[in-house]
Order: sequence, then structure tokens, then C-alpha cells
Amino acid sequence: MPSPTHIPGEKSGGQVFHLPVRSKTLSRAEAAAHLALPERRMKLLSLLGTGPAHTQGPDGRIAYRREDLELYLTALHEKADISGTEMTRRRAQAAPSRQRALELVQINSKTGFPDPDPFMMLATGADARHHACFFVIKVMALFGLIMLCISSTPLLRAHFN
Repeated sequence: MPSPTHIPGEKSGGQVFHLPVRSKTLSRAEAAAHLALPERRMKLLSLLGTGPAHTQGPDGRIAYRREDLELYLTALHEKADISGTEMTRRRAQAAPSRQRALELVQINSKTGFPDPDPFMMLATGADARHHACFFVIKVMALFGLIMLCISSTPLLRAHFN
């Protein structure tokens, strides 16, 4: 059986090994520029446990892989029922401003950033509100449970005396 890299009819000089390619990770600011979002929105999304998948970088900070950012973009566009060709067209149209924002992040400039993408602000805002609602409900339930345990209401005094 021929090897997967062997082309029939040609002499094989050896076997080709395909090594996994390590993808470059982006910082939170670079990921925000890549998605055309403010960095605060990226912080909020990671705090709420939503947004693109992230990992720990070598320095202990949150890092994002480009593949994960693209998957997140695709998921947001599918949720909004926007076709892949329209998504590609919009991304190509915004590419120069995204590239400029990435360059500004890399030189640590805080001025001259392009405005965030309105679609991304709406889509991530809806995602953040959805997750924030559950976060608030969990906090309220925990607070209520704590108050129930530490309160000394007359009903509890009558029951346990």
C-alpha cells in the first residue's frame, strides 16, 4: 500500500512528515482589534464566561487563538442569519481598519483606534446580556441563601427555641 504522501508515477525520495503547526496567540487587546471590538467588551465577555474560547498564555495572561476568533465570528454571523459570502465581504471591507488597529495595539498607542463594528457590538451585546442575566440570578440566589442562613427572624427564633 503506498504512503499517503506518495504520488503514483513519481519517484519517492523519502517520506514527508506533517508536523502540527503551532498557531500564534493574540493578547486580549489584539483579539479585540481582530474582532473590531473595544477591549472592555472582550473583558466583559471573558468575565461572563462567553465570547471566543481563550487559553492561558505563557505569561499567565488570557490569550486567544486566531482559529477560535474566526469560529466565534462565524457563530455570531450564523446566529444573525448572515450568509458566509456576506460575512466574507464585510470582513474584507473592514480589513484595513482592523490591520491599522492591530498595528496601534502592537505599538501601545491609545489614540487613533477605528470605531467598533456596529454588528459586533450588537451581537456581543446580546450574548453578554443573555449570560449576565444568568450571572445575576445566580448571585441573587446565593445572596438569598446566605441571608436566610445568617438572619435571625422571629420565625426562626420560635422554631428553634
